[in-house]
Amino acid sequence: MTHIIFDNRQIELEEGQSVLSVLLDKNYDIPNSCQAGVCQSCMMQAVEGEIPVAAQAGLKDTLKAQGYFLACCCQPTSPLHVVAANDVDLQCPATVAEHTLLSEDVLRLRLKPQSNFVYRAGQFINIWKTDKLARSYSLASVAQLDDFLELHIRRIPNGKLSSWLHDEIQIGDELKIQAATGDCFYVPGDAEQKLLLAGTGTGLAPLIGIARDAIAQGHKGEIHLIHGARRQEDLYLHQTLLDMAKTYSQFKYYTNVLEADNNSDQERDRSLQQHILDIAVEPIQWKAYLCGDAAIVNSLKKTLFMSGMAMANIYSDPFLISTAEDTDA
Repeated sequence: MTHIIFDNRQIELEEGQSVLSVLLDKNYDIPNSCQAGVCQSCMMQAVEGEIPVAAQAGLKDTLKAQGYFLACCCQPTSPLHVVAANDVDLQCPATVAEHTLLSEDVLRLRLKPQSNFVYRAGQFINIWKTDKLARSYSLASVAQLDDFLELHIRRIPNGKLSSWLHDEIQIGDELKIQAATGDCFYVPGDAEQKLLLAGTGTGLAPLIGIARDAIAQGHKGEIHLIHGARRQEDLYLHQTLLDMAKTYSQFKYYTNVLEADNNSDQERDRSLQQHILDIAVEPIQWKAYLCGDAAIVNSLKKTLFMSGMAMANIYSDPFLISTAEDTDA
């Protein structure tokens, strides 16, 4: 057992207990969402003591150097003095430039950061409503093509943040956002390699960003994008993707609709797993990007790996649901 120092208190930790867990047990209102080391909303700072390596995985070197760490992944083995994160280092203001419904429950939100904002299409950012409430959303925009950040936000029933963004936020409002993170983005290399982009729901947001980024960086190989949806109405960028397929010869667009009716021209009666295998006939030659519901992403990842695709060529960004009572994806 060891302890942390927080709020001028010495707090004992059970073996294997995280900093976030013990602080929540002590009724401290620490910001958190996924509790899996992905969203980074639980970031804190150590002013004394040794930070476990796992607690800083995925953080920028500049943040590591300042002692920042992810409280949900931090299981110290020696005493650690921790404080709340400095918002000045982590957050920046952004102005709402567009607020448009793409479907009955998907909002396109375009933001203009008020300072230089570095990101890669396909990464995600946190939007903060209060100092204690944040949610993660993936970027559909491309830095070299767009002068805004584009997010696709699905309304979650009783979702504290998605309802706020859908119903209350207006053009011209100012929001707090956190630096982009995530490893699901296009990396130039083999310009002839075939790319498979598959996802469900608003998992389309990072996929369309990755596709546009790859094309902008001169990728010549085929780019196959599959958008899975429950209903035909959930294909919220259908015409945009059809237009992309007409404009760029290497870009191929497919739909996979679970409840397509008999009069629909959408894909039906075929699982998303089977669909990707029908396209990527020799997976070992492909690179894949998978986004959306965590269970589906993990299933697709397993399917591709078992079919011969190297795990190093599979990039994924599963949407992890907050553990809070009212959640956003």
